[in-house]
Order: sequence, then C-alpha cells, then structure tokens
Amino acid sequence: MRVLLDTHTALWFFGDAARLSDTALRVIIDPGNEKYVSIATAWELAIKIGLEKLHFNGGAANFFKVAEENGFRLITISREHVETL
Repeated sequence: MRVLLDTHTALWFFGDAARLSDTALRVIIDPGNEKYVSIATAWELAIKIGLEKLHFNGGAANFFKVAEENGFRLITISREHVETL
C-alpha cells in the first residue's frame, strides 16, 4: 500500500507517535507499505518554525533526515502539478 502522510500525521509520527491511532501507526510502520511525505510538509514546517508557531528539533533540515531514516520518500511539487490544480 502507498501511504502519504499529511503534515500533522508526519509531525506526530516523528515527534509524538502516541498521538496517532493504533491503526495509523500500524500502517506507517508496516515495512510492506511505501511511505511518502510531500515537500509541502517541509515547507509548511519551515514557515511555522519561522513564525515561532512550531518547534521541531533541527528544523526542516532535520525533518528531511528523520523522514529518510524512517524510510519515507519525498514527493516534490512541479510547475505542472500546480497548473493541474
């Protein structure tokens, strides 16, 4: 199964997994699933850190590292994606 985590779910998984439901956590940690986060999540994280509305140890750079260490693939956003919307 392919799993795309939204911003809150990704932040909870990387920082406070107890906030996730048992089902969500099981799906995320299942090694048979392909896990993804969007570059938009990192962008949102960086904006909120800059506005001092969020704290994430190591900032966006660490977010990428933690995502990679946990087997997540990064989905980028292209001009074509935006134009399709």
